[in-house]
Amino acid sequence: MQSVPPPSPNADYWRRCSSCKKPIGYSIQYWVCNVSTCNRKRTGLIFCDVSCWDAHLPLMNHRESWAEERKAPTFDEWSKTLAAGDEKITRKRTPKEETAPPVSTATKMDAPKTILRRPKSE
Repeated sequence: MQSVPPPSPNADYWRRCSSCKKPIGYSIQYWVCNVSTCNRKRTGLIFCDVSCWDAHLPLMNHRESWAEERKAPTFDEWSKTLAAGDEKITRKRTPKEETAPPVSTATKMDAPKTILRRPKSE
């Protein structure tokens, strides 16, 4: 199985607008939605203009939202970000301390307990 080559930075633009698909250049102002579902890494909605951000509102059905202004990274910053993303993060699991199971005083051979109930008082 062949591995997929890592994405390389485009020399012309950083990313495209999620609404109109116009290119957003490096070090250029862009807008994102304040709602967390639009800002997730896998979703990553970005907009070139507030009107493009406004166009996504009917589709996403947000109750209360606004556009947040951000600045695109420089070409060098974006290259470093992509290079850092290639490295796999390995985490070591430390085993939990094993505790002995609770000791039961009852055994299988013990007789079942008899529960006496009081008669209902009327």
